[in-house]
Amino acid sequence: MNQRTAIIIGGGMAGKLIAAAISPYFNRVEILEKDQNPGKNSTVRAGVTQGNHIHALLHAGDQALEILFPGFKQDMVSRGSILINSTGDLAWNHHGVWKMRFKGNDTTLLQTRPLLESYIEERVNFIPNIHYTYGIKVLAYSYQSDKDVIDGVEILENNEQKHLKANIVIDASGSSSFTKAWLEKQDRFIPEETVEIGLCYATRQFQLQEQPRNFKIKLIYPEAPSQTLGGTLSMVEDDKYIVTLIGYLNSLNPADVSSEQGFIEQASKLPLPDLYQELVNGTSLSETKIYKVPQIKWRRFEKIKLPEGLLVAGDSICRIDPVFGQGMSIAAVEALAIREFFSEASIPGSLKKLQKKLAKIVAPVWSMVLCEDFRYPGVKGKKPFGLGFQQWYVKRIFQLSAVNRPIYQDFIKVMNLTGSALILFKPSTIKAVFKTKV
Repeated sequence: MNQRTAIIIGGGMAGKLIAAAISPYFNRVEILEKDQNPGKNSTVRAGVTQGNHIHALLHAGDQALEILFPGFKQDMVSRGSILINSTGDLAWNHHGVWKMRFKGNDTTLLQTRPLLESYIEERVNFIPNIHYTYGIKVLAYSYQSDKDVIDGVEILENNEQKHLKANIVIDASGSSSFTKAWLEKQDRFIPEETVEIGLCYATRQFQLQEQPRNFKIKLIYPEAPSQTLGGTLSMVEDDKYIVTLIGYLNSLNPADVSSEQGFIEQASKLPLPDLYQELVNGTSLSETKIYKVPQIKWRRFEKIKLPEGLLVAGDSICRIDPVFGQGMSIAAVEALAIREFFSEASIPGSLKKLQKKLAKIVAPVWSMVLCEDFRYPGVKGKKPFGLGFQQWYVKRIFQLSAVNRPIYQDFIKVMNLTGSALILFKPSTIKAVFKTKV
């Protein structure tokens, strides 16, 4: 193989995972990160605005990281991650019912984002042909218009503009990616699906007076359309708990939760008193951190002809509703798909096939998210065909998850991206759905 270089724009989770995935197939992989190095402390990078909030990998994400970084789960536990039984240690109230509780075979890791990301970065830095550079602003793509090929990037480093050459450039820079605007300057217009959800996260870390005996993570989701506030309490490393309040349609005012007292008072307004009862005698360990997601967005790069040498991945393709915790796991699954693509050919051809494959990973998750978000009449966006029936059917699946273990186990596979949504249409499941009373 000739000397081959890949450039990845963005050093977040998606960028790191993709770098590890493609490292066997390139001589050099350059990760260019615009943020400055936060050092070896727990500081959340400036560009990771969601980094203070709850992060738990889904099963597909766990499995992908174990493939990319053998020993991942064991290493994380040794560093403080909390290993829980996915169905035994999770208390989850959704659509007015509690999901079944039983000790199954699946496990989940709970931890803060800095603990997870610092570990992944450490593993990436052990790969000799990956070079991670902080403080690099990518200004534009280097484009050969006569060949319709991107052969590198124009960067700003230490106030000096430079040109970096590469055989492939992967945009993993996130929802603020410049790729769509750059392509449209080349008269390539990217179809885009946008849904206005008005979501706000408010998060604090707490130390509880007593460790809860019957759960390690508790989710209380609002029942749309009458309820817009929900919350999550999750154990993380060092005997701390991350508590996140969520509000759809701008129903959570940051000013109301800025103080510890205001935060706890807002928790008392959730559909159930569970989180409030845990917090009222607890001690806050941090200030309130706010994260807003006014809209979710799917940029349909797979629908147009991109210049050769360019691939778009991660949140640069799709910014998903974070309430369902699927973003990092989507990135991990995409990284495996990218690895598979490069492993199948010594000299890969067009990336169009791969861009379409990434879209197929996003599509079912986008559909699931829209099904729930559009339960609020105030959510604005293009509603998919058949939404009404999908919402009716899925709600019954949620309700049956409280009493029917086989259906709940299938639902877990779908939510954790380890099973197709088609498994929710088994004859026995359809029969149970149509027998369910609202």
